[in-house]
Amino acid sequence: MSGQDAHLPPSSQCFVFSPGQPDLPYEALTLTGEDKSYVDLYLNGQVDFRDFTFSIYLYPIGEPDGTILNYLCATGNVVKLSVLEGLLFVSFWDEYGVSVGATAIPALLMPNQWNHLAVSREFASGRIKIHHNSQLVDDIDDDFPNKIRLPTKGSIRLGSSQKDENEPKFKGRFACFQMYLSVLSDEEVIKSKDYCLPSAWNFPPEINLEPKLVDGVEKQCVTDYVAPPIDGVQEPKDCTVISPACLYSGLNWEVLKKKHSWKEGNRNSAHFHLIGRDHIPKDNADDVVGDVLIYDNKNCPTLCLRIFNCKAFYYHKEDTNTTRCVLYKDIPDEERTTHQGAVMFSLV
Repeated sequence: MSGQDAHLPPSSQCFVFSPGQPDLPYEALTLTGEDKSYVDLYLNGQVDFRDFTFSIYLYPIGEPDGTILNYLCATGNVVKLSVLEGLLFVSFWDEYGVSVGATAIPALLMPNQWNHLAVSREFASGRIKIHHNSQLVDDIDDDFPNKIRLPTKGSIRLGSSQKDENEPKFKGRFACFQMYLSVLSDEEVIKSKDYCLPSAWNFPPEINLEPKLVDGVEKQCVTDYVAPPIDGVQEPKDCTVISPACLYSGLNWEVLKKKHSWKEGNRNSAHFHLIGRDHIPKDNADDVVGDVLIYDNKNCPTLCLRIFNCKAFYYHKEDTNTTRCVLYKDIPDEERTTHQGAVMFSLV
């Protein structure tokens, strides 16, 4: 796989960093085991999963427990790696949700120290291999069907299950998660650490991090991230009239923010309070954060939620196909003019 086959989701994610694996020149992501403590990645469906290996460095904080990795496609689980009651479980499913491989190993991951884990599955035989700290610890050719391709488009979550919300979350540090379109040999597993070094990356990630206080904890939050193009060239959508694709696609959203000089906030939800109908504030350009056209009324509150310092908005139909959405950094005063059909909200 290349650096263009997986990417972060368009919405910002916030992370806590801790000292990393000693041989690697960067810090590690720290997951706390809480509900929202995980990392999401997306695969774009451009690769063919036959033979493959995934490799990751883990530092369990305390006794290992919970979901380490969960790859999910539209029809259900594809890959799941978890620790339950001391057993490391590895499971695979096809696109129809049928199990195509599984194994379990007792007492493998060591608490409070770095572990290197490499898990592979061979297409022709269905053979599963697991390496721990470069040692082959499991090599199983089970009775599951062989020559089964796995879905290639979906979401990968590190640190938590995506379907089973009640399952325990993994608490620990993660570093250098890799995926290969081959079954690594014993020697290649040892050498995989070389590809954890930035000097070996063909596509260095263009990710900016900004410190933010989230639920009382200082975290580093992703800003200005642009997903890598599939073919090396990617043109943004025309967002003269804003659609959901402009709000949720990484490239389109970044272009839209720059066009309007918007700064992204870190709110995931909010309550909107209706403060007026059929009236709009008198013109005051100093208070306006944005004045745009949208296709759907629902896009206006979403836009306000995503923009830093937006505290109020109104919308009204411009014509059959478009709606005007005006965003404010302060709740407008009571002096307003009549405008039939306008609806105004504030964030509370």
